Order: sequence, then structure tokens, then C-alpha cells
Amino acid sequence: MKDNAEANPPVEPATGPQEPVSPWQRAVEADGWFGLILPGILALSFILIVFLAVMAGDRALVASARETNAATLNSVLASTMQRFEEWAVHQERNAAVWAGSDLVQQSLEDLLNTPELSSIAAAPAQARLRTTLGPWLTEYGYRGFYVLGANGVNLASVRNSDLGQPSPILSLVDTNRLRAGRSILTRPQIVDVPALDGDPGWTGLDEEMAMYAIAPILSGTVVRGYFALRIDPLAEYSSTFRVGRTGLSGETYAVDRSGRLLTETRYAPEFRTAGLLAQGHPSMLHLEIRDPGTNVTNGDAPATPYATWPLTAAAQAVTAGNRGSDLIGYRDARGIQVMGAWAWDPAREIGAITEIELGEALAGVNRARAVLRVFAVAMALCFILIAILFNTHRTISRHRARQTQETTQRFRRILMTVAEGMYGIDRDGRVTFINPCACDMLGYTEDELIGKSLHPIIHHSRRDGTPYPEHECPIATGTQDESVEEYFWTKDGECIPIEFSVSAIDADDPAAGSVVTFRDITRRKRDELVLLRYAQELKRSNAELQEFAYAASHDLQEPLRKIQAFGERLHKKYHASLDETGQHYLDRMVDAASRMRQLIDDLLGYSRVNSKTSTFQPVDLSQVLADVISDLEPRIVSEGANVRIGTLPAIEADQTQMHQLFLNLLSNSMKFHREGVQPSILIEGSVEVGETGAVARIAVTDNGIGFEARHAERIFGMFERLHGREEFDGTGVGLATCRKIVEHHSGTLSAWGEPDAGAVFTITLPIRQTVDA
Repeated sequence: MKDNAEANPPVEPATGPQEPVSPWQRAVEADGWFGLILPGILALSFILIVFLAVMAGDRALVASARETNAATLNSVLASTMQRFEEWAVHQERNAAVWAGSDLVQQSLEDLLNTPELSSIAAAPAQARLRTTLGPWLTEYGYRGFYVLGANGVNLASVRNSDLGQPSPILSLVDTNRLRAGRSILTRPQIVDVPALDGDPGWTGLDEEMAMYAIAPILSGTVVRGYFALRIDPLAEYSSTFRVGRTGLSGETYAVDRSGRLLTETRYAPEFRTAGLLAQGHPSMLHLEIRDPGTNVTNGDAPATPYATWPLTAAAQAVTAGNRGSDLIGYRDARGIQVMGAWAWDPAREIGAITEIELGEALAGVNRARAVLRVFAVAMALCFILIAILFNTHRTISRHRARQTQETTQRFRRILMTVAEGMYGIDRDGRVTFINPCACDMLGYTEDELIGKSLHPIIHHSRRDGTPYPEHECPIATGTQDESVEEYFWTKDGECIPIEFSVSAIDADDPAAGSVVTFRDITRRKRDELVLLRYAQELKRSNAELQEFAYAASHDLQEPLRKIQAFGERLHKKYHASLDETGQHYLDRMVDAASRMRQLIDDLLGYSRVNSKTSTFQPVDLSQVLADVISDLEPRIVSEGANVRIGTLPAIEADQTQMHQLFLNLLSNSMKFHREGVQPSILIEGSVEVGETGAVARIAVTDNGIGFEARHAERIFGMFERLHGREEFDGTGVGLATCRKIVEHHSGTLSAWGEPDAGAVFTITLPIRQTVDA
């Protein structure tokens, strides 16, 4: 009874008159029914808001993931289709080039004039075609060639068994398009191979995969015959689509109108295990993209025969000539849920489909959704906790006197659960409280630190061991309210890096005491050191790569010198002894060797830009231009060029590279001059003050052929040429080297041009360099 009386002291009666209390006032008081349920109502309202927000965020995440995957799939599909079209055009161009060659046309005439079809295998034209085309076919991966008469009879081939027989190739193409002079690439086909003993082309198989690039052989506008190249689709066609695979499960493939697979699939072993593909057969042309209705990779057996299975959703859409995508998910030919995009190419009569397993495509968003749901649960718990604390606070405000100690203990318990180190100090600098996390990091118990000044215990010295006076310590003086880095000393004498902040307990009286929060940043420091090492390793790797590029280009010169030397000897001694074709081949070889030598020299110059280690020195650009004009004087005189040089500033730079920069730009301006117009070049300079200091701006203006504005960046790419070599010689490295030199000097190089109106190259270079080369 005594305890209860002490715990609940009687309330003394009020001395003054009391105001009447209405039922509503009693209801909203701390102990009233409305005051008790109000926190719960607020908590439930906030939980409902969080639930709705999470649902909206979940839908937004899924929608964003599907949009991202749609963009990726369509980008992969477009790039794959473009790559395939470029490859197909290249094959058709090869067939057209050979069909128009003198060799093929003359050989066709000789074979057409052979008296008997049975004797064409021994005709000289047959041997000439095989001898000439054979090495070329082997080098570029073709399986063979065919020369057909206008009636479709095979007159020349690498296999004697094909000669004199009607060729099935013409049945695969639009002959009207061929007669119009267009070359055509057929789709992959399964062709039977007759097992003829002694045939040098016999491989031992009774069927092969084949496709053909065929072009008409014209005499004027008359079609005299056809030339076809035989292509191995397994080696060439499928590789074009293989590069379109995304992720670990992505697949890009082609189908025909019936849904039959026209490329190799990465999942051929799974189809063989499921019994959908015969052992030893490739997946190309032996598999249809049908929906089994169940996951056959798990050993599940479909309930209906294979012939009754429908095509997959993607195959049905693309074989109907449609373009689209399915991001919700559908079953592929293995019965696995995927998302995909597809498009039909009417010109090639093929459909392209790119897919990725749904689980992999949405793996990231599923993880994010899980985190979002955990966050929602945590927020709900927080709101419930807040409601409980709010209700408790209302009760405490009613009974403040008898609950003071309990409130202090509850606050202390909450404080002790903070994951960071925290302690409070009074106006004398002595510890009033410290949480367990701080004790764990410092190695002390709470009793060893309460009531003591921490500076002599944990902050007495700097990292190097020199004393740290207390009057200089921002923690002891309470002058630091932002997070900074310092070092604390543990009980074991270990120095640990920490990040701390100090907050005054009373903003109006900073000397009344403060709260110090700190965290151990040892791991962060270690991670920063690791990142620094990675950066140094990357710098070293880049330097080695530059050295390798220089060495590789340099080593190419020795064999090239021999090619040039022997080529020039052969040209000098035996050029007149060769026929016109031989002389043409020899001239092309010598010219190609010279271009290769120039290309290697340009590549060496390009690789030297960042490999030089000399220090930037003061350079007078006017003197550099004078030296460049002296080097180019014979060319300037021979072309009648008018070169004017204005006042140019002096800068800190590498003089050799500046000479190379202006030599390339002036040579470029004189090379691309207009026919019949005297070349005119103006070099002007000025000094401007920018955000980073003084910069020199130099403009090189010419009246040459110019270029379209859309090529202003393209011309600085490696090996980029806007004109053919027959119009203007060069390697396409000069302007790339110019930009690299300017960037090596922390500057910029841009270009402006207009067709038949000239071009302006603008260079900005800092007057003073801040680092060495």
C-alpha cells in the first residue's frame, strides 16, 4: 500500500475556481477515447498512403523495366538487321564484281562455244576459272562457284558432278530481277549431294546447307549467263545474327515464312535433349519455332504431336509480316517464358526475332520491387511505432512529474540503439552519456568514460604521434558542426580514422554542452586506397597499350620495306615482260605497298602523341608556321597556293607536335582544293581570357571543296574519308592525329565547312599548361 501511495501521490485540490469541462474536451484529452484512438487513425492513414505509393512505385518499376527492355531489344534487333543487310549486300557485290570481270565473261564465251557439254570439264576455261577463283574462294570462306548458261545449265563449277546439269539455283530467285542486272542473295537451303566416287568436291555427306549470291553475266544489256558464289550459312549467315545475343539467355535468330529456323541457335543441345532435333543435325533448317505448351527443358512432355503445335507468338507475328514486341511474356520454342521483339524484312523474305528470358530481363526490377516492399513494411512499422510513441507522449505530458525518470530511461534505450558512436559532454567537457556503439569502437566500457574528459583519453595525439592540444580540438571547443575527418585512439593504442560532427545541446547557449556523433571510416579509407591503386593500374595499362601500338606499327615496317623493295625491282626489270593484266596487278601491288607504308607512318605519328614524355616548353607559333611553310614550299609553288599568316601568340607546348599539327592542317587544305581555283589559306590567331585562364585561338581558313556540316565530327575519326581514294589520296589519319595533339595539350579542335565554299579549322590552346606532357 505504501508503494502504491508513493507511486501515485494524491492530487491536491485546486485553490481557485475551476472552469466547466465539456464532454468534447474530455474526449480529446490525453486519456479521452478520441485522444487514445487518434494516433492509431493517423498511423493507419499513413500506412494506407504508403501502401498506395508502393503499389504505384511497383507498377512504375515494372513499366520502366519493360520500356528499358523494349528499347534494348529493338536496338539489338535494328543493329542485327543492319549488320545482316550490310553482309548480304557485300555478298551480292562480290558476285556482281566477278560476274562483270573479264575472266568470267571470257570463260563463259569459251564454254558456250565448246562443241559438246560432256567436254566442258576438260575445257581450258574450266581450269582457268578453278585456278584463279580457287584461292580467292578459300581465302574468303566461300564453298564454291557456278557459271550458268542463260538456260540455267551449269557450265563451270569446282565439282565435275555439277557440270552439264540444270542448276536449281535459278529456281530460288526472281529471274526478272536477275535479267534486270541485279544480283541476289538466296535464303539458306538444304541441298542433296550425290555420292559420286572420285569427285574431288565430295565431302561424304548426303545433304549440305547452302545459299548463293548470284549475278547476271551481261554482254551490253543481254544476259549471257549467270555467276553464283556458294556460301556456307552455318559459318557466315548464323554468325551475323549471333552477335545480337543479349545477356546470358538472349537469342537473336531468323525464320522464313513457315516459321522454320534459318540460323543456328545457342540452345541446340537443349532441343536435342528434348527430342525436337535429331542428333548430328544443325538447328538451321531442321527446326520450326513452335510453342510446345510446356517447358520441355524440364523433361515435361507436351500433350499433342509436334505437327499440331502452333508457332510461338513471335513467330506467328513475324511470319505474318508484322513488326512488334511482347514485353508481357510468351513461351519460346523450349516452352520457357521470354520477352521479345521482331521484324519482317520483305526485301530478304526473312523475319528476325530477338528474345531474352523473362526472369533475366526482370531480375533487376524484381530485386527493386522486393526492396520497395521491405521499405513499405519498415515504413508501416515506423508509423505504428510513431503512433505508439505519440500516444505515450500524450500520456507522459499528463503525468510528467511521476514519469520523468521513466521517460529519461526510454530515451536512453533509444539512444543506445543508434548504429553510430555518440556521446554527450557538459560545459566542462565531461562525458554525460555514451552509447554502446561508441564504447565498442573505442574499446572502453561505459563506466570507464562517464564523468571524464575524453580528449586526454581518445584524442590526445594526432596520427603521427604529435600532441594534440585540447584548445585546438574542435570537439572539445564545440566549434565544428559539420562532418569532418579525425583520428581517435582506442584503449589498445590503435589509431582509427573517424568522421565526426558536433552539435550544441542548446543553440542559444553553445557552452552548455554538445553531442558528438562519429563513425569508424577505416573500411572507407581502405576502399579509397583500393580505388587509387586501380586508377594507377589503369594508367599503367593504358601506357603499355600505347607502347604496344607503337611497337606493333613499327615492326610492320620491316616486312613492308621488303615488299616495296622487291616490288620496285620487279617493276623495273619485268614490267615490260608482263601482259596488260600482269602490269595492272603489279602496279596495284606497288601502289598498295606505298599506301600501307604511309598508313603505318601515320599510325606511328598518331601513337607518339601521348607516348612522348618531354616537358612543355615556350613555343612561338609564328616560327612554327614559318618552318611548316618552308617544308611545304615545293608543293605551294607547284600548286600556286596563296598562304597568308597573321599574328600568332607564343604558348607552352611541344614544338614537334605543333609542327605536325599545322603541317597536317595546311597539307589537308591544299589537297582538298577545287579544280581550277587557286588554293588560298589564311592562318589567324588571337588571345582570349576564359574561365580557366588565357587561351590562344587559331583559325585555319581555306577556299577548298569544303564539306557538309553533318560531317564536322566524322572527319576527325580514324580512317574516316569523305571521298574515294581515286579522287584524293591519303589514309584518313591526319585529322585524327591533329585532334589528338590538341587534346594532348588540353585544347579543342573543331571544324566548319560548306560544300564548294571552303572550310575553317578552329584550334583553342591554353597559353600556360598546368601539367607536363
